[in-house]
Formats: sequence, C-alpha cells, structure tokens
Amino acid sequence: MPREVVTRGGREFAFRTYALPALGPHEVRVRVEFAAPKHGTERHSILGSPADRKRWDPELRMFLPRPEGAGALPTEREMGNMVVGVVDECGSEASSFRPGDRVFGYGRIRELHQAGEDRLYPLGDLAVEDAVCTDPAHVAFVAVRDGNIRVGDRVAVFGLGAIGLMAVQIARVAGADPVFAVDPLAIRRAAALRLGAAAALDPAAADVALAVKEACDRRGVDVAVETSGSSAALHEAIRCIQQCGTVVHVPWGPAEATHLHLDEEWHLNRPTLVGSQAWAGWGNPDRSHPLWTHERAFAATVDLFRRGRIAGQGVVEPIVGFDEAPGALARIFAAPETTIKVGIRFPAS
Repeated sequence: MPREVVTRGGREFAFRTYALPALGPHEVRVRVEFAAPKHGTERHSILGSPADRKRWDPELRMFLPRPEGAGALPTEREMGNMVVGVVDECGSEASSFRPGDRVFGYGRIRELHQAGEDRLYPLGDLAVEDAVCTDPAHVAFVAVRDGNIRVGDRVAVFGLGAIGLMAVQIARVAGADPVFAVDPLAIRRAAALRLGAAAALDPAAADVALAVKEACDRRGVDVAVETSGSSAALHEAIRCIQQCGTVVHVPWGPAEATHLHLDEEWHLNRPTLVGSQAWAGWGNPDRSHPLWTHERAFAATVDLFRRGRIAGQGVVEPIVGFDEAPGALARIFAAPETTIKVGIRFPAS
C-alpha cells in the first residue's frame, strides 16, 4: 500500500499506509515525484488554530463557540501543501490529462495523489521547486497587490519563509526599490539577499525599524509586508513605515500580542493596516474583484515563474528523500534555523 507522512501534534512524524477510493469519472491519479509542506500554515494548524477552538460562521463571518459535544479533533494530521507528479491513471470522463503527463497541484506528502482534473495544472517547463512554491507565491502576489506596491516604493518584508521570500521577489517585480528583508534566521536572510533584497536585517541584533528609517532618509518605507505571525514583527512593521504608510498583514496570528504596542507609533503615524488573504475557499474576493479573481491571480503568479521573473530555487531548502521526510519535517519545529521550505523528492518509479 502507498505511504504518507502524518504527525501527532508536531512532536512525532511517521509514515502511515492508506488506500485511495475508486477513481471518479473526472479524477486523475498521480504518482508523486516531489512534494513540499507550507511551514507556517501547517505549524499554525498543528499547534492549534481558531478552527480547533471555535467554529467559523460563513454568513456572520465570525468565529463562535463550538457546540458542546462537537467531534473530537484528529490525533494524527496529514502533512503537505503542493505536489508534482506523473499521471498514472485517468477517470473515464477525464479529458484534461493523459497517463504520462507531468502535473502539479495541491496535495499531501504521499506516494499516490488523487484529485479532480480541475485541481491539477500542467507542469510544462516549470522546475519542481517553482511548482511547489506557486501557493506561497500566490499569497505573496496578493499581498503585494493589497499593499498597492508600485514603481519606486520603498518596501520592508518581515518574515522570510517561503511567503516572505516570494514577497521580496514580487515586490521587486512590481518596481519596489529598495526592498528590505527582516528575519532572525541567517539561512533565510542569506536567501533574501540572493533573491534581490537590498539588505537583510536581524531583529535580534539591532533595532531594525530604526535601521530601515535611517536607510530611507529617516522617513521610512511606504509599505511593510508582515508574513511571520509574530507580534514583535508586526510592531516593527508599524514602526518602520513613514507617516500614513501601509502595513500588509498576511499570516494567521499573532495569537497573542505581547509585543504589539498600539499606544506608540500606531497612534501618531496613522498607518493603514490591510489584512491580506484573498482565497475563494474562505469567500474572500480579491480587493479588485471582479477585475481580479482568485483564478486570475494564481495564473498570473504561475506566469511569473514561467517567465523567470521569480524563482523557487533557493527557497526550497533543504531537499531530502522521501524516506528522510519524517526527520526533515520534525526539524521545521525543532530546528527552524536549518530550513526555509522543505522539499521532498520521491524515488523514481
């Protein structure tokens, strides 16, 4: 039977066998070649999200108390965000792909993936590292648009995981110059410099907001993009912008706001705070809807990869074999300084 990676609370990672259901008429079965998790989102989900504590009411657009006696949360969770693979089998009415086609799409870290043909995309000339970065790049693409980042804008990006490193690149594509990158992890700051950041700053070593302001004629950046989910990072993002600048807040969190002080620069500099997560699954249209839709933004993001304007190489690090996946995924939690975005390569069949 095929294997997949599961975790118990982010402490234990292991393989589990599974069975796929019968192939539906419009479904495609894919033998996975390469896969990657989405570190921040999965960490948030594994360690406890609002959806674990409360229920989301899509009509009221509010979290409300979970009813008593609601089902227990799963003790094991699957891992993974994007997969690349070869079509093994097609349903009787599937017409988009044929066996042997290489495709990519959303999927778990498992040997065989099955999905509706409308959930997969042709790989074409994309590198596998680019393909598994299309989701974080799409999030970053929307964040850059939400911040209305334009030619000549000064920008700071806080948090240099996959989303942050993609935001650095896409802000540069939009014409921002300079782009400052902020993260406490050296491996991520080095990647930001390779990918076009003007400077990469360590918040543990200096007052990064002050350093950014002094590098911008003591005025600050026009837009700060916060991707880390840290209350300290959100506070520094507010501090580093110029008066009436924009802070784009991308992640879930912070769950607590110990280091966020709205009685300081916030009140005096009057920033605009923009929540950014345009995704059809949450009923969140693009801010430019109907001109821009979820599908258009994703397609435009993929096109940036195909034209070589942004890259996943240098973001997917380290890359390990499938048999090493449990240990590599554990290091996301135990040794984050060793990873940016784990890539998992499956053995050739």
